[in-house]
Amino acid sequence: MPVLSLLLFAASVTAQDLGCKKFTDIYADGTALCENMWGGAFKVVENVSEAYTMWFFDDVNPNDEISQRLNPDGNTSVCNLQYFHKTLPTPEGDDFTECHPWKEASCCTANVANATNLKISYGEEYHWDRCGTLSPACERFFVQEACFYECSPHIGLYRKYGGSACDAADTQCSTVYNASDSSHNTWQVHQMPIRKDYCDSWLVACANDMFCSADNGDYFSCARVQPTPEPTSFPTMSPTGPTVVENNTTSDDSLSGGIIALIVILAVVAVGLVGLMCFVLCREKAGKPLFKPLDENKAGTSMPAHASAADGHRPQAV
Repeated sequence: MPVLSLLLFAASVTAQDLGCKKFTDIYADGTALCENMWGGAFKVVENVSEAYTMWFFDDVNPNDEISQRLNPDGNTSVCNLQYFHKTLPTPEGDDFTECHPWKEASCCTANVANATNLKISYGEEYHWDRCGTLSPACERFFVQEACFYECSPHIGLYRKYGGSACDAADTQCSTVYNASDSSHNTWQVHQMPIRKDYCDSWLVACANDMFCSADNGDYFSCARVQPTPEPTSFPTMSPTGPTVVENNTTSDDSLSGGIIALIVILAVVAVGLVGLMCFVLCREKAGKPLFKPLDENKAGTSMPAHASAADGHRPQAV
């Protein structure tokens, strides 16, 4: 994710739903996409001879000619933006494949310029797929923009504070960077001209994909939207109506402890019963039974005259 996203801190946006919508329901055209999404970092220009492209396949960087025409006094032999950037644009090795157009003169290293780091370097809130996985065609444009920001020496000419391309009539930028001014920074970009045909192609590639619609699809406003927290309670129904059951583990822990205690008690009782049975059997084998049968005809006992088997009463000794 490009550092351009740090423009977020310059705006006050309250947390809200991402409002995920199709790109074509958020942006009327490619111009709206490039200008709204990046919070004023870019302005779209139809004349291709007066605007930069974020990607190219030529052996010679076409943006070199654009800078010579639009910013003849600009210095592209240094990397004017400062965040993950190098100090000077230098050649990279054969492992520099993700952002290959800038291999011969890059302001980023291969470690920065890979698809994973380009997406995650600035935090989860700046992931471009928060509304769902993007199609490969759509995601490729986000990678290209990230490569352009991290690797191009030309984009630094449009640094908001200290960039040589700032128009003297534009009060929103300055050609002088004031380190003592807390509102100044060395990573923000302002009104860099981008080719309209490139932005139109971006919208075509993402037409059926979903994106955050906060503030008309402003990337930085979307980054302010926090993920929905997991619920701490959930409703359940009872005979008297809905109640709320707290989603915690205290009752579960207590229940588990009670079950364990019950199992231990039952085990102790079972062991005791087994021991008692063994004791009784041993006494029986030794000829000393613990329990003897009652002798109903023992001397000194008689059946009462009024009692009979039909009465259903146990005979009692007299």
